[in-house]
Amino acid sequence: LSSTAREWPNTGFRRGGLRRRPQAPGAPRAAGSPTPSRADMAVSALQVAGGMMGGIPRSPLVPSAATLGVRSLREDYMKPVNRGDIVRNLRIIEEYVERDSAMMDPVASEERLAFPRFQHLFAGGELLPQQVFIAALELGPSEMLNGQNLPFDAEVLVLRDNLVVAYKPLVAKIRQLRAREIDDLPMRGIVNFARAWTAFESAWLRNKEVHAVHALQPIAKAILSLEPLLLSLDKERLLPWPRVQHQKVVTLRCLEGFMHSLSELASTVLPSLSRELDHDPRLLLLLEHVLSLRGEKSGFTSCLDGASATPNVVFPDHQVAPKGMAKSSSSGALAATAPAAIGPLGGAARGLPVDGYTFKLLGASVGDAVAAGKLRPETGNGQAGRAKLAMSGTILQTAQLRGAGGGTNESEISKKSAVHAFELLGAFEAIKDLLLSLKSTLEHVDPALDRDQAFIRLLQRFEHCSRRAKRLLLEPDNLV
Repeated sequence: LSSTAREWPNTGFRRGGLRRRPQAPGAPRAAGSPTPSRADMAVSALQVAGGMMGGIPRSPLVPSAATLGVRSLREDYMKPVNRGDIVRNLRIIEEYVERDSAMMDPVASEERLAFPRFQHLFAGGELLPQQVFIAALELGPSEMLNGQNLPFDAEVLVLRDNLVVAYKPLVAKIRQLRAREIDDLPMRGIVNFARAWTAFESAWLRNKEVHAVHALQPIAKAILSLEPLLLSLDKERLLPWPRVQHQKVVTLRCLEGFMHSLSELASTVLPSLSRELDHDPRLLLLLEHVLSLRGEKSGFTSCLDGASATPNVVFPDHQVAPKGMAKSSSSGALAATAPAAIGPLGGAARGLPVDGYTFKLLGASVGDAVAAGKLRPETGNGQAGRAKLAMSGTILQTAQLRGAGGGTNESEISKKSAVHAFELLGAFEAIKDLLLSLKSTLEHVDPALDRDQAFIRLLQRFEHCSRRAKRLLLEPDNLV
């Protein structure tokens, strides 16, 4: 009790006992106010301590504390034998509220119309929808969204308990009303329940909206990082040569940012064993280059068309010869003449350009595609064909990289790489289209993305295709 008095000095309780509040000098003592006895002081102390149960003093400005036993009461109402009565009881209470609406405050909170994300809860037009009350009965101290534990405010939990406590006496009265033991429900109980409902609904919806915004941050970042990528791709179609080459570097940087955001999004809804832990944007460029060399896209269009013509993008050369030793192979000569380039993540790197890496891995190159008539200067977005010819040198130099039969014989790994290219680029397009469709509807999106089966399937497809293609094309042991 002494600690209680130190926390709440306005109660009049002190370590030395109860003492009267100081009166103004000269103020007459109220008539008939006797000196409190020891019994009165003990009763008052117990009243103060009882009012402090739950840690919150009972005050008109502070909501009452959670009542003891409300948890067991909520569990009791959620039992099948009592859960079926909730709809009937709420309907009866709603009839009384509508009948006496002129003498009561509005029950529907402003948040009911302010947050379109939760309109499905009130789609039936009920003033007291059962979904909200059942959510109050099932409400715990926090909720789990996309693997994140988001706690509710203490105010929401107190208002939840107040709503359940206000519902309890009405259950008994409704039972008596249906048994014709009483003629009407008490107006005071209806008013208390309506006020408790409005307060809980307002605070609960505000907390739910805050949680939704927090849980949707990864997908919002992915959408924001996708927009610069698409704008840069549109600029490539408008810029003349060779200014388009600088824009392609910007496009690559935007692609890296989008892949990073997409990886963060996948980490919130997919387990680590079901996703690629290290996305490499060069994989998309490599697969787009594979399709451009084949010259067959079967009606497939990708927003990354021509991205493989980005300058200064190098791939790892796992067979680097010591200094001073000459390389006899044509691919080695190409690697030896490749200048120091900027790696895709911003660091200086030396290695193979995309055409040399493709020739070393698949046996196909720009020279083969030119000789077969599958690659022309106007091929690809942003004059990608002209860029590839310029990066590969003259036609004579590229012809020296031509495989046996002028590229007509296709290896098994080349066929597999084409299949992986169609799968991964197609999955990338599906993810891109989905994010663009959500751009204007984020206020309506269910924040539980990990329970959205359509979204999970698209994301899993992209992650699975990325892992398979990366294992085939970017693993060091694949280069002989």
